[in-house]
Amino acid sequence: MYINDGARIHLDPGPGALGSMRALSLDPAATDALLVSHCHPDHYVDAEVLVEGMAMGGFKRKGLLAASHSVLEGEEHIGPAISRYHHSMPGESREVGQGDLLKVRGTEIEVTPTVHGDPTGVGFRLFTEHGIVSYVGDTQLFEGLEEAHNGARVLIVNLTRPLASRVPKHLCTEDAAALIGGVRPEMAVLTHFGMKLLHDGVQMQVDHIDRETGVRTVAAEDLMEMHLGKSIRISRKWVGSCIP
Repeated sequence: MYINDGARIHLDPGPGALGSMRALSLDPAATDALLVSHCHPDHYVDAEVLVEGMAMGGFKRKGLLAASHSVLEGEEHIGPAISRYHHSMPGESREVGQGDLLKVRGTEIEVTPTVHGDPTGVGFRLFTEHGIVSYVGDTQLFEGLEEAHNGARVLIVNLTRPLASRVPKHLCTEDAAALIGGVRPEMAVLTHFGMKLLHDGVQMQVDHIDRETGVRTVAAEDLMEMHLGKSIRISRKWVGSCIP
């Protein structure tokens, strides 16, 4: 996920992130910050190569790498995901946890809590020129999650499981509806779909949440672009598989 708000921020560069940047004509060397929420490969596989791109192959120490403890240092049986060699490339490498505040070229970022299989995992709230874009991250529903994302204009929800299929440490459609209905963003974007959800049907989950909450809800797609202004506009380069 790539956000351009004056600050150019890449969030959770999973498999294919570099190829998607090429398809969208985005230059990795122009990236100002790379944020990694937790140490599961669908969120970090392309992180090291994008660190190299941001730092121009290591020839120029620039940009911010901000990631959970597990990503940078490892946590019990998880990680680390980024080598010491790559730690040294950006202008700053920073471990982040709940409540931390970052600032990247005028864009403020707040680190939010999660309850997930990676106990050091986090989410992010980005205070952009056109409102708050809030990325929930991988998590189950828990007391305090809604409060952590209140005020979001756009709420990006990692939805892994479909209706009537809850598992620990992830969101199912009913949980996503409860969260979205509580936060009441202008738009909710669903992503990170598990295989059972894809089998049961993405649009069924979108329709359920839209109906239950009254919030405009869309499913993410590869190379989808969202433009925030007085209104929120979505454009699609092509209709493909859902992004991780």
